[in-house]
Amino acid sequence: MTREYGKRVTFAIEDFGASPLADRFGVDKYPALFVDDVLVARPEDFYAWGGAGKGKYIPWSEVENRRKFQRDVKRIIEVRLAGGEIAASTTKATHGAPRPLPNVKLTDLDGKRFAFAELAGKPLLVEMWATWCPPCIETLSWLKQLDPASANIVGIAVESERENVDKVLAQYKPRGRFVMGTPEILEAFGGLPAVPILFLADSQGRMVKVFYGAPPDLHEQIQKELAKLR
Repeated sequence: MTREYGKRVTFAIEDFGASPLADRFGVDKYPALFVDDVLVARPEDFYAWGGAGKGKYIPWSEVENRRKFQRDVKRIIEVRLAGGEIAASTTKATHGAPRPLPNVKLTDLDGKRFAFAELAGKPLLVEMWATWCPPCIETLSWLKQLDPASANIVGIAVESERENVDKVLAQYKPRGRFVMGTPEILEAFGGLPAVPILFLADSQGRMVKVFYGAPPDLHEQIQKELAKLR
């Protein structure tokens, strides 16, 4: 992979004890991989710490899991090389029309079923977040500051236990509807290469922007894009 990108990408190794990114994401074990400010893989993705492993690349000994890891890393690198925008081939449908949010069945934490189409009429922000990801929770909490008239919010909890999700939501009391990220939901979005990820759709349910990672100005970026949809 390093040969493939040549001088376009700089690969570096950091001690997590001296890494601001590791501190920000609460990473205190090896290995973890970041592409700029996007956490692509954490230690639990490779090894079973303290019990049975549920990481997305476990068992690491299987060739397909290593290939999946490479695909996820390359996907985020390509996004960054394209200036932070998702590639046109993954955000546009045929004839150049914006791709609609996936028509996937959702069940919120109260057991009520709904679909993204039911939230049409105003912009929609969908955040894929995890209970172990401090920047995800920071954004989750920040979203409740948005004017309810400006956007609907849906939070999809990934790689997290329901008990921990309930605790986070009880503590921060964010606005929106929340669901657990099932394999079907993640597949509908094209997989989960990293966290956090936010999808912004217009009032007609068409995806217009995807935010990967947690740059310092993420919230300002979201507000700027929402303003364009008014």
